[in-house]
Amino acid sequence: MRQQSSWDDMNSSLVGTRVWSGSPSPADHHGPGSPSLRRTAIVTLVIVAIGALVLTLAGTPLAGARTGESGRPWTPSEETQSVRILGIGEFSGALTRPVGFQGQLRDGSGNVRPAGGGAHLAATVGKLRDQAGDAMLLATGDSIGGTAPEAALLGDRPTIEFFNRLGVDGAGVGRRELEKGADHVRSLVRPGCRTEQDCRVDPPLPPFRGAAFPFLASNVFPSPDAAPTFPFAIHRIGDVRVGVVAVTLPSDSAPETTTRLADPVKAVNETVEALQFLGVEAIVGLVQSTTVHGNLDPGACPDELTELDLVKRLDPAVDALIVGASGGPATCRVRDAENDERVVVAPASHGRSVTVVDLAVDPATGDVIRPQTSAFNQTVNLDIEPDPGTEELVRQAGAAAAPAARTPLGSATETIPRRMDANGESPLADVIADCQLHATRGRGAQLALSNPDSLRTDLPQGPLDYATLHTVQPYGDRLYLVTVTGEELQAAFDHFADDIGDNGPAVSSNVSYTVDARRPVGARVTELRVDDEPVDPAREYTVVVNEFLASPEFNGSPLAERGDRREAGLTDIDALLRYVEDEGPLSAPEPGRVRVVR
Repeated sequence: MRQQSSWDDMNSSLVGTRVWSGSPSPADHHGPGSPSLRRTAIVTLVIVAIGALVLTLAGTPLAGARTGESGRPWTPSEETQSVRILGIGEFSGALTRPVGFQGQLRDGSGNVRPAGGGAHLAATVGKLRDQAGDAMLLATGDSIGGTAPEAALLGDRPTIEFFNRLGVDGAGVGRRELEKGADHVRSLVRPGCRTEQDCRVDPPLPPFRGAAFPFLASNVFPSPDAAPTFPFAIHRIGDVRVGVVAVTLPSDSAPETTTRLADPVKAVNETVEALQFLGVEAIVGLVQSTTVHGNLDPGACPDELTELDLVKRLDPAVDALIVGASGGPATCRVRDAENDERVVVAPASHGRSVTVVDLAVDPATGDVIRPQTSAFNQTVNLDIEPDPGTEELVRQAGAAAAPAARTPLGSATETIPRRMDANGESPLADVIADCQLHATRGRGAQLALSNPDSLRTDLPQGPLDYATLHTVQPYGDRLYLVTVTGEELQAAFDHFADDIGDNGPAVSSNVSYTVDARRPVGARVTELRVDDEPVDPAREYTVVVNEFLASPEFNGSPLAERGDRREAGLTDIDALLRYVEDEGPLSAPEPGRVRVVR
């Protein structure tokens, strides 16, 4: 049957079973060269359950990372079969290579080099797949989103088209999919058009027919208001059947969505039981996490990943985990609850690396032989010949987005420079702080901090459109509301004063402070005032900051470690767009928010 018809009817029946075969699919128009059509047999089996999960889990011991020998002996019945699993994570619509750290990785010599971009990712996946004769390609989640015009202004359709061409076999669900809503994800699965002309919504792009792969989420409660997902998939690679489970971690700080999430450990346990009932023993797990780490070395294993509770507790029957986390790559072996080593890998975000897991499978039993399973992260280097089909898709997407990207949204009466003055104050960073407070005052924000080094160019004089604003601020960081005491706010300023720019963070117009460079490091900020009043150490303040300043990735940010932290439901460019439209024409604010004493 057609893929779309099997995904339309997510309803409230207690248990439903659906089967999707890989042909025909919405990707048929790509021709015989498409990786998804080369596969000799791909079958997806789905069990949809509604209501509370009822299994009671026994307590499991915590697991350590990379220690000791495997706890389960193995005697081979015959030579093992190697099954290759490829993984990408938190792609975030990065069809073009992002600027800055989101487009860089460390090489074997320790040098940071450019990495990523859709055309080079496609070429890398093609080579890794060809080396094995065939392979399964999975995406962990947070695949859509991003603020580049070709992603943000075309409703993520080019990203899905790219995944179709790339031959993605299944994609997990992350916060970006949840934030955009069930209706949006449903439109990516089933566009709702019937004719070529109806489907051609973004000339010069080809008609969009929807995702040729399933969205997977074992811990989503199915309902009419939930995103259209499946709890697991089964794929045949050669003579081996491989099951895939996927979870996204619930977040207390994230905005509410109509898609409800169950406990991920219990959900995976139930799903694993279903797979084993169907005779599937080789199982790969996708985990979309909010874990953040600053690692750039594809061969390293950061503590943030090995200490993730879910990695230790997830059902031991899951033979390998591919974790989507915010940050760089990781390659680990972590003890599961039965003291067996389990491969745990994380691909770098934004298409900068591809995880490669070569499962060693006993063909007689279908079991994975853990000690013989290997894993590594392949950097998406720019010295590989880019895929011409993807280059053409990106060109078409850029052309399709251009009219909306160049529509004026407001204006600036003068060029607003990002350069800092002698006091370490950047006029453009001040504007960014003002726009973020403007966008979140109704959500409880009382002041804003921003980092000048998140800006790439000056804000030019004249008309301002989406493309220009994205060039100025291209990272697409989420905004966070962090409620801290005045004492903790003072500590954050003291911390940032030594690490951001020359003298400290940019602040909204209702904040001022002094940096006394003669004082000891970590205690240099004095005269900190909010709304013309000195900060009260015992009072609570809600500050809005971007994802970078609220993350442990920023050198142990106090705003990541202290206080009540929740998502504002906006990105930095959302706030800038709103400010340009509401408060323009813009001009450079008067200096004086920061004073430096030397």
